[in-house]
Amino acid sequence: MIGLFGDTPPAAPRPSVQMVRIEEAPLIDGVLEEAVWAQAALIQDLKQVEPVEGAPPSERTEVRLLYDAEHLYIGIRCFDSEPDRIIATQSARDAQLDPDDRIEIILDTYLDRRNAYFFQMSPAGSKGDALITSNGADFNKPWDGIWEGKAVIDELGWCMEVALPFATLGFAPSSDAFGFNVNRHIKRKGEVVRWASPRNDTPIFLIAAAGDLRGLSGLQQGLGLDVVPYFHVDWTNARLEGDEDLIGRPGLDAYWRITPSLQAILTVRTDFAETEVDERQLNLTRFPLFFPEKRDFFLQDAGIFRFADTSPALIPFFSRRIGLSSDGNEVPILFGTKLAGRHDDWNVGLLQVRTEETSSQDAKDLYVARISRNIGSESTLGGIFTHGNPDAPERNQVYGLDWNYRTSEWRTNQSLRSSVWMLRSETEGLSGDDLAYGASLEGPNDLWRWRAAAREVQENFDPALGFAPRVGVRNYLARAAYQPRPGNAVRQYEFSAEGELYTDLDGELETARVELQPFGAEFETEDALRLELEGIRDVLTEDFEINDGIVIPAESYDYGRVRLEFNSSLRRAVSAELTLETGSFYDGTRNDVEVELSWRQSRWFNTSLGYETSHVDLDAGAFTTHLGVWRSNVAFTPDIDWNNFVQFDNQSDTLGWNSRLRWILSPGRDLFIVWNQSVERIGDSIVPLYQEAALKLGWTLRF
Repeated sequence: MIGLFGDTPPAAPRPSVQMVRIEEAPLIDGVLEEAVWAQAALIQDLKQVEPVEGAPPSERTEVRLLYDAEHLYIGIRCFDSEPDRIIATQSARDAQLDPDDRIEIILDTYLDRRNAYFFQMSPAGSKGDALITSNGADFNKPWDGIWEGKAVIDELGWCMEVALPFATLGFAPSSDAFGFNVNRHIKRKGEVVRWASPRNDTPIFLIAAAGDLRGLSGLQQGLGLDVVPYFHVDWTNARLEGDEDLIGRPGLDAYWRITPSLQAILTVRTDFAETEVDERQLNLTRFPLFFPEKRDFFLQDAGIFRFADTSPALIPFFSRRIGLSSDGNEVPILFGTKLAGRHDDWNVGLLQVRTEETSSQDAKDLYVARISRNIGSESTLGGIFTHGNPDAPERNQVYGLDWNYRTSEWRTNQSLRSSVWMLRSETEGLSGDDLAYGASLEGPNDLWRWRAAAREVQENFDPALGFAPRVGVRNYLARAAYQPRPGNAVRQYEFSAEGELYTDLDGELETARVELQPFGAEFETEDALRLELEGIRDVLTEDFEINDGIVIPAESYDYGRVRLEFNSSLRRAVSAELTLETGSFYDGTRNDVEVELSWRQSRWFNTSLGYETSHVDLDAGAFTTHLGVWRSNVAFTPDIDWNNFVQFDNQSDTLGWNSRLRWILSPGRDLFIVWNQSVERIGDSIVPLYQEAALKLGWTLRF
């Protein structure tokens, strides 16, 4: 086989297991005592990835697999010689499980070696899932599937059982195999063990390195139709305007698998009452900030719409442009349709949304199409098209092509990635200088990580349904990191250098940045320490108002920064993150402090407190920013949890409180009770601005 840089030795054989079909389903209770599990396909030859690559695990793991016409069943026994030391602090649905012992499962149902479903469970019963696209290039964690899972801690360690309905999974109907991999994390030891490709160069999200489940047949999805009617009651009170409303309205989402691998989605009177509010960010740059998508309708199959490797510096389709105004206010969505999935070697994503007329905008019809074809074992060639302008009356459309080369067999077991892409926008009233194009080459491996990229975004390039914070520029990036693993107390050192250059289209310098990391280390305790040095030249072509009344004059500035980061291990009940940064800043100085303390008291209660501040002293004046965040989670059971999220910053001088109770009545049937409130500090007074109470009940009917 010939690789991009010469001969590539053959990769190691891919492990596989022959599946066993059953007629009587096991009870999903977290206890593997039923006789049917004795018939199961068995995987037990896991090897260490961390801390010693390829070494035998310190604790034994047995993975058992069964299936019937409608479900894939996975039962895992995690033996542990010290079961009282198992770390199990997270039990809520979709909790962040990095602090806990856990099992992670990869399921490549299309067997395309690129895309997969991700499932995880903790010993406390927390269930999580995600969609993985393009070998980990996109990790869609907010996605929620319908499945069952239970976990139990006992005298032998801990056990988990899951039942994954084929009605939840898209798959290639002609295939008799799924890609499969499993990770086990033994948190107190910092140990990770894996079945297929237990190497540091192949993370679990590298789907191409998974093993196979063979011998599947007769899989059924029923009619492939999920209908989700919901009812939403919303009380709002805009206190300053004296505007109080109580509204109750129904809505509907419907999901129809036209084929086992191609799904049509309809949403009517779309409602996002249960969506968590954005985390606030303090902006001390002259460019807009990026906020991730969190709404379920747009997250479903979002990876299919991903274009090249341009995110977040440039995104031709950014779904937050739909249903949200430029100032973050909701624009009602009357209905939306989506067709997404895979057919043979084709990946298809079509989206249409109609937004409601508002006081500032007419009703809008917005369209997106994304089609790509699998090339070779891991690569793709595709195109994208968007039509519509959600924020202005001018007509706008964007179209482009991208080629994405991927291999996980470069130099036997290493990864190599490359993207080449081009986009063009057409905006009413603008002509010419409307292209964006670029290329990149990357080696995202364990010992050496490197990347080189270049792009040009012309000044009239305007993706109205996308995100382009910086136009009229050429951008060049080079990065290299050396990360040896010496063993003993230090798990991995980190030494890196990065250079980035922005010029205008005539080649005149706008921004140059060099960042060096002369020291970084992750210890076997999973504590980490990093020192970073940064030098910047920034050429302002116009005055920059960085804060109210404080203006940085247009001229060229050279300044340097020093940053020290410390992260303590999440395996402890109390952990901390601390970042200190200081140095010159334009024509003055800037000192930053960020700190976060987390306390994982038990599976029932978790809380964290974060604070960041920047003190900026410039020739034009001085100011200090403050941002405080408090989170708490009370998990009454794995199916009932109560989240609270409080934020305050002194730029807006507002405090916001988002409180959300979620009760999973059964998989796919959810009750949400949400409270939002914001107050503003005016002088010495605290003035209520806005209050909202919402109740939403959604009920999945599966046919």
